[in-house]
Amino acid sequence: MKEGYPLIIVFYLDADMMKMPEIIQPFAESVNNLLAHKNANALAFFLPTKGEERIECINPLVVAEADMEKINKMVEEIKESFAVGLDIDVADEEIEVDAPEVKSCDCGKDLEGKCKCN
Repeated sequence: MKEGYPLIIVFYLDADMMKMPEIIQPFAESVNNLLAHKNANALAFFLPTKGEERIECINPLVVAEADMEKINKMVEEIKESFAVGLDIDVADEEIEVDAPEVKSCDCGKDLEGKCKCN
């Protein structure tokens, strides 16, 4: 492939399934690990769809040079916007989580396990 122009693979996956991190995260990691293992000059994007699930590919060998430059520019902007490929070096003790305040009560719960106070 032309140097600097990666193969772009776009996975259009069911939007409801993509809301389930226990499914989508291992899938995305396995695809990305495979690309890394093969030393592929490729990027994978995972987009939700309510329509047909499919995989589309932009191959830099069959795209006009001017179009590939535009595509590559968009990819670089996406990578910068989402910090793709950058390691974030933050110590665990520096991470703060704003957890909602949990209030306990002694009202007892209904048959479904819901608080009767609400």
